[in-house]
Amino acid sequence: MKRSTMIMISGIVALVLLIAITLFRDDGSTQTGPSELGPAAPVDSSMCIASKEYMQAHHMQVLDKWRHDSVREGNRTHVTPDGRHFDKSLQTCLGCHANNRFFCFMCHQYANVKPTCWNCHLSPMESSK
Repeated sequence: MKRSTMIMISGIVALVLLIAITLFRDDGSTQTGPSELGPAAPVDSSMCIASKEYMQAHHMQVLDKWRHDSVREGNRTHVTPDGRHFDKSLQTCLGCHANNRFFCFMCHQYANVKPTCWNCHLSPMESSK
């Protein structure tokens, strides 16, 4: 066989294998989603989960812990020391803080940080258009 024919056959075989792997791989669609876990705990928006000073200093750690707990552990409810219940969700925060479109953006710009929240979540700036 000619060398060019062998290269063409190898390319076709590789393409067929790539398509087969893509079609038959487990894409995780059988995993339990949030809708199958039952209703979310009600949000108590009468006040924040912690003091203003604590949240200003530690909000990213709170959000990271909430993400880990809800996604990896399946624990989607935060209970404060005084017994109030909150959904471990960015929407819990945006329930009060979305009134000011620039709530997050101005502070993050001032601090010169680029949060990764909006890589997955729709930002208040986008949802208000």
